[in-house]
Amino acid sequence: VDPMILVVAALEEECLGLVGSWGLKLELSVHGTPQKIYSGTRFGTSIKVVVTGVLQHNAVSMLSKLLIQGIPWAVVNFGCVGAYEGRGLRIGEAFFVAACHQYDVDFPTEIAWYTRPFLLQTTDMGVRRDVVCTTGSRFSLGQPGCDCEDMELYGLASLASAHEIPLYSVKYVANYCNEDGPNDFERNVVTARAAGEGVATRLVDMLCRK
Repeated sequence: VDPMILVVAALEEECLGLVGSWGLKLELSVHGTPQKIYSGTRFGTSIKVVVTGVLQHNAVSMLSKLLIQGIPWAVVNFGCVGAYEGRGLRIGEAFFVAACHQYDVDFPTEIAWYTRPFLLQTTDMGVRRDVVCTTGSRFSLGQPGCDCEDMELYGLASLASAHEIPLYSVKYVANYCNEDGPNDFERNVVTARAAGEGVATRLVDMLCRK
């Protein structure tokens, strides 16, 4: 199997900048869904940018299909988060996620393994690499011990762990988790991603040159 890097984003508007700057071409558009695959090469390594749609089950099911074709060298999750106020993250800031949790669970259990945290790969790119992200299918105003939230990362981390695939997550802040969050997201999602694109490009280039 040829070396391959998968870059996974929930929304097309989160990753169109990468697609354009990397010169990738549309390989697949799944009819009736937002799911798409853009492909190309960088430094002789196959690159696919995968748009999964929002929520964990969509991200996991689409990535699972791709894993049948071959196990990639690494998966890079790229996209925006809602930051929790008072945790030190700024709108427009890009960073690596060091660990991810799952918060959207409401059933009694003493088995901590069910919602175990996952540790992710990071590397020194001059940005924070100690951020804890938590995943759920609804918005919240904050979760204990966490800095931000998204809607896909925990599922991706579970899948990558099961297949022993190195997983990186480069995130950027488009909004805070408050009443202005939805409007701030629409206002900032494209402009805030510029910092994230720089980090993601340097990371992917580093992985391709390995």
